[in-house]
Amino acid sequence: MITIDAILDAYINANILLILVFGLWWCARLLLQASGLTHTYTIQLRLLNGVFLAVAISPVFVLVYKLLAEYGAVSPGFNTNFSDIVVAQYLQGNFEMKPAQLEELLGLRGRFTSELLGLSSSLGIVVLGIILSGITIYTARLILSIVALRKIINQSHVWRRFGNLRLLLSDTTSVPFSTRTLTRRYVVIPSNMLTDEHDLRMAIGHEFQHMRQFDLEWEIVLEILKPIFFWNPVYYLWKRQVEELRELSCDQQVLARKGYDAKAYCACLLHVCQNSLNKGKLFSIPMPKVALISMDHSFFNRGSAVFLRKRVNSLLDDQQETNRRPIFVALMVPLIAFVALSTIFIQKPDDWSQDRIMLATIVNLDRLAERNGAGVSLAFNR
Repeated sequence: MITIDAILDAYINANILLILVFGLWWCARLLLQASGLTHTYTIQLRLLNGVFLAVAISPVFVLVYKLLAEYGAVSPGFNTNFSDIVVAQYLQGNFEMKPAQLEELLGLRGRFTSELLGLSSSLGIVVLGIILSGITIYTARLILSIVALRKIINQSHVWRRFGNLRLLLSDTTSVPFSTRTLTRRYVVIPSNMLTDEHDLRMAIGHEFQHMRQFDLEWEIVLEILKPIFFWNPVYYLWKRQVEELRELSCDQQVLARKGYDAKAYCACLLHVCQNSLNKGKLFSIPMPKVALISMDHSFFNRGSAVFLRKRVNSLLDDQQETNRRPIFVALMVPLIAFVALSTIFIQKPDDWSQDRIMLATIVNLDRLAERNGAGVSLAFNR
């Protein structure tokens, strides 16, 4: 039976892992840029999605490790827990710290979870209240956003049908976008784009490419996870990177097809942006969706104009990705290995190890020596 303590522990591990993996992915991206592979947007997007998937299945890595340890494939003396490794290094004299301070630091997570679950302190009550309130608010916002998005779809007119795909014309939106339900996919096009054949072709080609890359599915997953990770800044940085890379990758892949001109494509982006601005305010489409241009201006996404300029410059550079598979594999394998090892290292220790028993003994001896010293000093003063 899964306990509340186990759920909270898994939640803490997921947040820690998200931070660690995003930092490592950022290093991989810097490596690509230093190697002259700045325009490998599809590789970067696949790497980011790949490590995210690895984080999602991280409990499997822990299960596999426990099975290997159970069947003797892992040495009993091999430390795979971060706290045990730190204690072992401390006992070997590799760094200096008061034993009581080290024990207090290593027990910080345990005390935090105990206070949070037991509501034994005002801090625990406040933190739990913030978490529950945030989850409730962001879940409500997601539901309202889906309802508003559904309203736009219902008010649109069916223009074309291709299997489970519907091309819709809307009089209320100025930005082409795509979205989906469990059984159908939708591409919503502003009605005024019918008068411009070139812009219409560019917009439809762009949204179809998003569907080929499964960008809609990734966007839905990220939006569903927002109520869970709403307080974690790394989640918003991660989501913003996904949004930027998928647009740059999509632009690149569309232009790689025959019949698409870079200048006409850039003109389409600028026309859509201008039409949105002519409405008197920046037009925003409810989530989850994938739009031709992003007009969101939240705290972590104020650079829409800057990013649009980046897209135009990238399109005019006309640099295509070549021989992507070897580069992707060479980076993805160590990234997944890092996720697996990190998942095992950050787990809470199941029981007391010999090193931690020794540390606790040292702490108790120090405390006993301090008390005896105080007693001797008190007797001497008398």
